[in-house]
Amino acid sequence: MQEELEKMVQLKSGKLSFTDNQIDFMLHNIGNLDPYLRDDVVYTLFARGFTADSFTPEQKTKIVTTFISSKNLFKGIEQPQNDLIFLRTFNALLASLILDDDQKQPFLNMTNRKTIFNWGIAYLKKEKDFRGFVSQKGWAHSIAHDSDLLGSVLSHPLFEVDNIANIFAIIPLVFQNMQKPFVDDEEQRLAFAFFQGVYFGKISASDFNSLVNCFNKQIYDQLAQNNRISWYRLSSWFKLLQNWYFYFSGNKPIQDKLLEKIVDYNKYMGFSI
Repeated sequence: MQEELEKMVQLKSGKLSFTDNQIDFMLHNIGNLDPYLRDDVVYTLFARGFTADSFTPEQKTKIVTTFISSKNLFKGIEQPQNDLIFLRTFNALLASLILDDDQKQPFLNMTNRKTIFNWGIAYLKKEKDFRGFVSQKGWAHSIAHDSDLLGSVLSHPLFEVDNIANIFAIIPLVFQNMQKPFVDDEEQRLAFAFFQGVYFGKISASDFNSLVNCFNKQIYDQLAQNNRISWYRLSSWFKLLQNWYFYFSGNKPIQDKLLEKIVDYNKYMGFSI
């Protein structure tokens, strides 16, 4: 089966079609520890399949039903660090593909769509395995992958914000669970998800500015000279502010507020003349 799928990766756009057995194999191996099979074959074919509309309606239903019934997005999330991280994070990418396809032409029923919306918000609050690239096994990248899913939630035209505090709680909880510096551009992906929320009208400018003001104070209040993690968190917060500053280049009121925080950080760290 793997050889069949490897050949399919080489097919030109418009030539893809899948058997049910091939989809079963892909779903079974979405978290495979072989990075070539997982990334370059299985995930690549899922991405191309959704992008090129190569799955039949029945096959899409099968993919969504399996995604939800398996609950692989949360499999082992309360356990100590282990290889289930790959199953979780590549299911996050699959969910992002599902929502992006549903944006183009709605095919999810209301219950399944709401489930994926809720899970996309809940996952980042629960995940504690923040590894990026893992030797011999490839990208785990939980914060980056689920930030992509969160962005797909916040950009979806049918997503409605019931409780903005529920979304804003993501950032404090991610930082609370952070035990080492991020080293693989996680901040960039997390920042972009929240930018999408503002850009697509799910988060108001005033609410976003309130989030920045509130968490900026919180991040400085928790600084301690003998606690290196608190300084890692400040550094990551600064990177979020920097990314947002450039993402919001077309929104001067937000950009000006971000610049204030960036200038304050540089003054605090002694980088001013």
